[in-house]
Amino acid sequence: MYFFMFSISNFVFVVLLCAINCICGRMFADEGLYPAGYYDSQQVQYDRIKNALTKLEHAPQWVNDWPNPSIKMGQVSGLAIDNMGRLLVFHRARNVWDENTFNDREVYQGIGDDPIPDPTILVLNDTGELVDMWGQNLFFIPHGITVDNEGNVWVTDVAMHQVFKFTPDQRQKPALVLGEKFVPGNTDTRFCKPSAVAVLSNGDFFVADGYCNHRVIKFSPDGTILLQWGTAHGTSPYVFNVVHALTLAEDRGLVCVADREHGRVACYRHDNGTFHSSFSNWLIGGRVFSVAYAPVHGGRLYIVNGPESQILPVRGYVIDFTSGRLIQTFAPDGGLKNPHDVVTSPDGSKVYVAEINPFTVHKFVDEGLRNESLLDKVEKNETATSATHVKPTATVEVVGRAGGAEGAGAGAGGAWQRWSGALGGAAGAAAAALLAAAALALRSARNNGKGREAEPLVH
Repeated sequence: MYFFMFSISNFVFVVLLCAINCICGRMFADEGLYPAGYYDSQQVQYDRIKNALTKLEHAPQWVNDWPNPSIKMGQVSGLAIDNMGRLLVFHRARNVWDENTFNDREVYQGIGDDPIPDPTILVLNDTGELVDMWGQNLFFIPHGITVDNEGNVWVTDVAMHQVFKFTPDQRQKPALVLGEKFVPGNTDTRFCKPSAVAVLSNGDFFVADGYCNHRVIKFSPDGTILLQWGTAHGTSPYVFNVVHALTLAEDRGLVCVADREHGRVACYRHDNGTFHSSFSNWLIGGRVFSVAYAPVHGGRLYIVNGPESQILPVRGYVIDFTSGRLIQTFAPDGGLKNPHDVVTSPDGSKVYVAEINPFTVHKFVDEGLRNESLLDKVEKNETATSATHVKPTATVEVVGRAGGAEGAGAGAGGAWQRWSGALGGAAGAAAAALLAAAALALRSARNNGKGREAEPLVH
């Protein structure tokens, strides 16, 4: 009898547990914490993912022979584009970050070792050739890198818990150092594994004090703290779990954060830190490693996720800032493995992705945006030309003395000049017509693209 009652109670407990699990699972799905069909079979989820990816434009396109394969890199942690359009690659050379790099108090275990003797910053041109390199004997575990409007290079080193600024004419000695070397902390003068820097056009800059302190700090150009926000606990939009990357949307007055382990991009007003908006998607998953912004078509966010499960693909994604919808996806033919950073040119035509393992950088090109950029340059040149040559081409008549040979010659010359002026005007008109036709064609293509972009895609 006792055994029978025990079995009944166990059965009731199991039934209640299953009911609670189903109710909570459905509630979580309805709240968007899990995608619909989260508990379906793997094949159903694969089909759903495949269907979602087919609805996205597969752009920008991968450049499969870039960079030069003779260039050797270590773990590539950060990327930046300088003011000449060249790519700066921040890598760890022979050093690696693994489970033995730090102790449980976040102290680097290589204190006493020499810094990396190899150049840790590689400069690549548009064709993927190495044109410059520096950063030897300076760093231990490189992480983030950016270039400001003045050409200054800003980097972070998580082993030293420091932020460095290098001017264009001095690459061996930093012009500004923040943080205390090898000393982690959570104060106004100490960081704990700072991950990234973003610099406003006025010189103010942000530091993602990312791995331990879960905060964003804004500084004046001389390194004075202006404001900070972020915490590890709670439910507000200021709660972070690894502030891994930063990007600026200055045309919108925002700084955006890759909140890595929360799988979102969170944007805040860059003047006072007020929360503005957040972006996430079930297809991206629960990990967002990096984000970049381009002020094109109303603003676009370029995102790379990271390995999370065997089901969700590791790829790059593009989000339309205005609508918050996924509009594009990109990856090499073999897919991404461990992307760590992403950067885009201001016009969005070139996108680069860094990988920790394999040690490489991928380049992607958006032909549509590149054509638009070329069109904009043509239109600007036309505007400048029109502003300079405000008078139309006119024929020139030379009046000579009537009746004499000199007068006859002058008359013939006058006739030639009238014809040449007319021909020049016709040629100019023809050239203008061709440029106008090209502009109209490209603008039509641009508008058609906008129409497609406005269609509902993946939510």
